[in-house]
Amino acid sequence: MQNNDVFKVQKFPAEEILLPIDGKEGSIPPGEYIEDCMYSCSTINDFIKLTDDMMKDILLLEEELVRWRQALIKYLPERWAEGLRQDIFNNTARCYAGDPAYDLYVQAKGYDPQQSEEHTEFMHRLANGTDESSITYL
Repeated sequence: MQNNDVFKVQKFPAEEILLPIDGKEGSIPPGEYIEDCMYSCSTINDFIKLTDDMMKDILLLEEELVRWRQALIKYLPERWAEGLRQDIFNNTARCYAGDPAYDLYVQAKGYDPQQSEEHTEFMHRLANGTDESSITYL
């Protein structure tokens, strides 16, 4: 695995050792190896890339959910439409902050994509139907 400039993960300086991390008998307790491996293992680098791709997918799906809910509002009876307006963000992606793996990803990326101001503003524009990518925007 090559050094990844996006996440600034250093190239592993020696041969990578396959460590059993499944918690079964014979595996090394996490506290004994994770610090040495946290920023240099190619496996961690691959994990961070995968997490980044998954977060992009989650955010896109969240955007589509809000976009289509907002479009549906005009076809619902008024009391249901108002309920959907109030709950337009319900059951969107949960916040992963506090999960050690996600926190490592955020640290490597430099910011939390779920909490970015740009994404939040975009979601509110979608919810209000005022973004150019909104289905009902005209």
